[in-house]
Amino acid sequence: MQLAALPSLADAAVFGFLALVVVLTLGLVGVLAYLDHRKTMALVESGQYVEAEADAGAPTWVLAVGLVLLAIGLGGVAEALVAGAPVEELTTAFVGLAALAYYALKRRASRAGAAVVRDGRADS
Repeated sequence: MQLAALPSLADAAVFGFLALVVVLTLGLVGVLAYLDHRKTMALVESGQYVEAEADAGAPTWVLAVGLVLLAIGLGGVAEALVAGAPVEELTTAFVGLAALAYYALKRRASRAGAAVVRDGRADS
């Protein structure tokens, strides 16, 4: 029975360095999240916390997902057209367009609602 060769010292050093970078990055993210939470809780306790208007409008993740899906869909369509293959990514592009349209409509509706509240008129 032969024992497996141990990794070289350089390989171990690189692995150790990368592991340290990952641990420090995760620690930094954790510390930043904790500090943000403390700040938010201090604002809530002092009564200075104001709800963001993002709840009233369209969520920003819809915009991001819509843009990504549209880009993937249009890229697939362009690739199929250049290669002379059948177009299969058209549905993805249309889903991305639908997400962007939803975002635009929700944003317009939330701005109109905010204008009504700012003017002091009743929403009827």
